[in-house]
Amino acid sequence: MTRNVGPEDRIVRIIFAIGIAILIFVGVLDGLGGVIGGILAAYLLLSGLFTRCLIYKVAGIDTSVQEQSYSTTDDRSGL
Repeated sequence: MTRNVGPEDRIVRIIFAIGIAILIFVGVLDGLGGVIGGILAAYLLLSGLFTRCLIYKVAGIDTSVQEQSYSTTDDRSGL
């Protein structure tokens, strides 16, 4: 699977995963909410670290920065 998560998206995913993990650790999320939150946090953390998101792939979304081809000649010279 190709990379489809951009750098800004990675940071947001990792921050949210850490935030959810803190809520679980403190005890705000417990029981079923804690389990669902833990699964969500794990998915966000792993997709942020590996820059690949299955949901983005299914939806056809790509937030990664693609390399742009640049000309080796200087187009401003007018030649």
